[in-house]
Amino acid sequence: MNPLSLVPIPDMIQAPAWVFLGLDILLFAFHILLINVALGSMLLIVFSRGRRREEPSENPVRALAASKIPTFFALGINFGVAPLLFLQVIYGHLFYSSSILMAVYWILIIPFLILAYYGAYLHAGKFGSQSFLGKAALWMAAVILLCIGFVFVNNMTLMLQPEKWVAYFENPRGTILNLSEPTLVPRYLHFVTASVAVGGLFMAFLWKRKMKINLMEAEEKGNPGLKIFGFATAVQILIGLWFLMAIPRDFLLEFLGGDVFSTIVFLVGFAGAIGAVAAAFANRLGATGVMFGLTIGAMVITRHNLRAMYLKETFNLNNLQISPQYGIMALFFVVLIIGAVSVWYMIRLSRSTENGRTS
Repeated sequence: MNPLSLVPIPDMIQAPAWVFLGLDILLFAFHILLINVALGSMLLIVFSRGRRREEPSENPVRALAASKIPTFFALGINFGVAPLLFLQVIYGHLFYSSSILMAVYWILIIPFLILAYYGAYLHAGKFGSQSFLGKAALWMAAVILLCIGFVFVNNMTLMLQPEKWVAYFENPRGTILNLSEPTLVPRYLHFVTASVAVGGLFMAFLWKRKMKINLMEAEEKGNPGLKIFGFATAVQILIGLWFLMAIPRDFLLEFLGGDVFSTIVFLVGFAGAIGAVAAAFANRLGATGVMFGLTIGAMVITRHNLRAMYLKETFNLNNLQISPQYGIMALFFVVLIIGAVSVWYMIRLSRSTENGRTS
């Protein structure tokens, strides 16, 4: 059987593909950043509380981070809906197929996300109580997020390889995972280490905020969150090189000069990561944040470039048929702007209320 015969015909889209692709890349960057903050903070708190009994008074930064996790978790989930929808618009015929192959794991994401959110919320209220329930709740939330990340990595790789879909004829029960994929482990570990790094950077910003009254003392002590970010990002760079070596040789050559755009974006991301590590170890929070922002932007685009390489023999965005519905698209952008402004206003209102309580 020719595996390509299993690929469904893509649906028509309502606007040029680059519109949906741009929105997918932009909103995915926000989504992955928010999820990294939530998961990274969970992992760092789990590690710190596992080593010793720790009261909020001993580490007010982690106490503040614990209180923020449910907010970032909720925002991350909501920001994840939009890029997933845009992914389905342009890659739906591939994404739905791979999701059916692993349907059992995929459908379980929803109830487990709910459990993870309640676990994070419960821990936020129990941080200082040293209760078993509070600790167990955060452990549960962290483990669930790690499992969901693993399921996502499986789906995102399986949708790129229709030749593996023939496994359905031997296992039609919806329990197929892409475990034979060479990039699966480095892809997943790249996500996990990124979460630890971003969690450290988030705590670095919280630490700076706590120490702003006495900046001189803060500079003398150094920012512990920056060290976590620096070490985790250094490990992430090594995993990224493993990931790069695991992709097919033809794709590797594309990133090493074969395709000018892909090479430039990849090198910008790599240089940004190196710069972020250097800035972190130099205790320069602002520079670290800038270099990190550059890195995550380049890496999200690189992610798309790699997806396009995998699909170049199977599917091309330029071949999608367009059935224009620009009125609906205009309404969507209006609603999107209103929603973004509303979220910004709620965050600003929340911060002003919090500042009023602490003043």
